[in-house]
Amino acid sequence: MNNRKSQFSNRTGAVVLSVAMTVTAVPTYAQESVNKDLDQCVRKEQLKSTATGAVVGALAGLLKSAVSDKKKGSDTAKNVAIGAAAGGAIGFATAYFRAVGTCYKKNPNWIPESSIQRGKGFEQAKTDIGYKPEMGVVAKTLQVQIPASMKAGDKMALSSRFVLMTPEGSEAEVIIERKLFIIDDGKETQLPFPGHAREQRKIEPGESLDEAQILIPADMHAQDGKALTLRYEFSVAVADKMPSVASGKCVIS
Repeated sequence: MNNRKSQFSNRTGAVVLSVAMTVTAVPTYAQESVNKDLDQCVRKEQLKSTATGAVVGALAGLLKSAVSDKKKGSDTAKNVAIGAAAGGAIGFATAYFRAVGTCYKKNPNWIPESSIQRGKGFEQAKTDIGYKPEMGVVAKTLQVQIPASMKAGDKMALSSRFVLMTPEGSEAEVIIERKLFIIDDGKETQLPFPGHAREQRKIEPGESLDEAQILIPADMHAQDGKALTLRYEFSVAVADKMPSVASGKCVIS
């Protein structure tokens, strides 16, 4: 019996190792980066993330085999492969943004600057939102615009309109946050935003337009053919007040 268990352990261990080596050999698609160093960093981090997801999936498949070993027709290799594929699918869908986030943490100087453009002036914005001086300093997100759908491998434009109002029409500091989420099979997971996720800026009162652009990697799609959904969330706030939040969704195919 002990020999049988030892043979089972050796055989399944070899399968897990084989699956992990196979997955790590799959080329990843780090996509275009702002410079060569970032591109190399993303490729390295993405590969590690994808391989980890595949190994976790493989171990889950191995556990399934161990539980059902007594059942007739149990196929350890098949279960491990299925588990690895599932782990790999999750890894492929998130590895790029996690890799970019890791690389930006290691090299903050690589993070691209955000772009905030001037929109409607103070008086027009005041009329549009019905602002009154007694309301104090107000920061409000008006709209987030992103494509309703797009293909993996394309660049996604993110556009957010917001207003800042002050009683005297003077400048004030606002806190801006940008968040990115992936929705897969009803489950939402936050991803690192590939840029400035949070910043504090002093701006003129009136309407402003925040513009950003992110790359959707070519491998960012569910491997079972189901489309994934990205949700972008933008918020603006002034000190000691709750942020005003708006978001939009895009289906990736």
